[in-house]
Order: sequence, then structure tokens, then C-alpha cells
Amino acid sequence: MNTSPVQALRELEPILRELEQDRTQQVSQFAQITLWSVVGGGVLSLMLALFRVGAWSLAPLVIALIVIGAVYASKAEQWRKAFKWRVMTRLVKYFNPNLEYRPDGYVSQREYELSMLFHNSPDPDRYHGEDLIEGVVDKTDIRLSELHTEYKQVTYDSKGRRQEHWVTIFRGLFISADFHKHFQGVTLVLPDTEQSWLGGFGQWLQSLSAKLGNQPGELVKMEDPEFERLFKVFSTDQIEARYILTPNMIRRILEFRARTNAPIRLSFIASRVFVAVPTSHNHLEPPSLFAPANKLLEPETIAQYFEELRFALAVVDELNLNTRIWTKQ
Repeated sequence: MNTSPVQALRELEPILRELEQDRTQQVSQFAQITLWSVVGGGVLSLMLALFRVGAWSLAPLVIALIVIGAVYASKAEQWRKAFKWRVMTRLVKYFNPNLEYRPDGYVSQREYELSMLFHNSPDPDRYHGEDLIEGVVDKTDIRLSELHTEYKQVTYDSKGRRQEHWVTIFRGLFISADFHKHFQGVTLVLPDTEQSWLGGFGQWLQSLSAKLGNQPGELVKMEDPEFERLFKVFSTDQIEARYILTPNMIRRILEFRARTNAPIRLSFIASRVFVAVPTSHNHLEPPSLFAPANKLLEPETIAQYFEELRFALAVVDELNLNTRIWTKQ
């Protein structure tokens, strides 16, 4: 990191003041539209009520509320885009000049599928993402973004009526980083839900799942009790899996899980490590359109974005990816 939050705030201050002025104007315009919509809709509804038209008398007021909602959505999206393109693109550069940020970019579906982290889930019917960050952290090539993948579930009620539901496969940060070693096999480190609930029987089910071809290779038994409690490991190459998951790497994975406080998934494929960190928090978003005046000019606000970037890029340090233990073929 070459620039501190205080320095970044100092350099960004002219842009932030301009954005704050624009935000104030947008809020003022929205307040006027809201006032006239409510007054106009309310008067028309009252007039229609005098003619005893029943529920139709509420139509103007409902239309006014729809207009208010649409105007708010439009102005909030304009504010969000302006902030991301004019502020976050610069903040990421201040954080690390070797990184590029694209608000509307995201990790490709091909790379998501290559990771095999969700290979037992249905193929996504909807694949969304944002906030792509890519570049080099010290020696490590990295790509990450927020992703939201879903599949469509079709059910029928008792009367045979078709109903569609969207089911989330994954929502959170998806990270792809260079491990500086070409793997011959596939090794998956997944959250262990079966053993935590069913104990030894759960582990037997995991082994059976691998034998039935539901997981790549075989179940790998690790020696660390805490790691075994939280994770299950499958690999097509038991020797390589143990070569990757050294006691030091296991400790780092456990520390990274504690830092994220989430059921993370990892895979080691080709020459990359893939990490999926489920989170409901939407990262790198601007303050609310109705935030207090000059919210963007507060040092704490800029420091918060730096902290979110540290969290997103923590995998490099937490997994010690910059230490070149092996030589890539």
C-alpha cells in the first residue's frame, strides 16, 4: 500500500467535494419531486373520493408513490456509478498501484467453473458480479470480485400451477490467485457439515460420496483436529494434497477462516488457488444518497474502504502466497 487513507483523502478532496455538491442537488430535486407527487396524488385521490369511485380513488396516490420510487432508484444508481468510477477506481490505485478496478467487471463464469468449488450444485442460470479487482500483489497475480450465482427451481402447487424460484448457489467474494506451482491433481477444501452433525458416520458418508464419484478423487484424512472439524478435503492425488496442505498451510487456512468468520471454500487446480468467501455484505458501495452532509469527506469513510480492500486481498498474506516455496513448471 503506497498511500494512507489520510493522503488519499487529501488528493481526492476536490473530486469528493464536487460529488458531495452533486449529491446535495440530487437530494434536493428528489425532495421536490416527492413533495409535488404526494400533494398532487393526494389532491386527486381526495377529489375522486368525493365522487365515490371506491378503491379507484387511491390510484393517483399509488401512481405518485411509484413515481417517487422510480426517481429514487434512478438517482441512487447515478450516485453509485459516479462514486465507483470517480472515487473507487482511484482509491484502489492509491491502495496498490499494481491493481486495476472495474466496477462493472467480475470473475468469468469459465474461471468459476474451473475452480470446481460448486461442482455438485446445479449450473447457474443467473450469473452476476461486480467490483472486479485484478493485478499483482507483490509477486502474486490475483483476480477477485463479488459474485452472485443462482439456479432456477420449478415447482408445482396442489392445483398444478407452475411456480419458479431462484435459489442462490453462492454469494460473496470469489478469488483466483497464482499459487506458483503447477498441480498434477485436483484438491478441494470444503466446509464440513456432515461430520460436525453426524461425527464418524458423517465422515463415512463423505468417503462414500467420493467413491460414488460425487467428489474428485478420495477423501483425505488430515491430522489437525480443528481443521478436520471445520473442513473436508478431497483430492485426486493424496500425496500432492498433503504436499499442499502442510501444517503451516493448514494453520493459515484456519486463521483466514477465523478472519472472514465464514464457511470458506478453497481449491488447488492447475497453478491457481481459488477461494470462495460467502458474505452478505456488499463491498465498496458509496454512502447512502441521504447520508449526512460531507460524509465522503470524513477520514473514517475513506479508511473504511481501505479496510474493505485489505479484507478482500487478505488471502495473499493469510495463505502466504508471496513466499515462493516451489518452482512453477
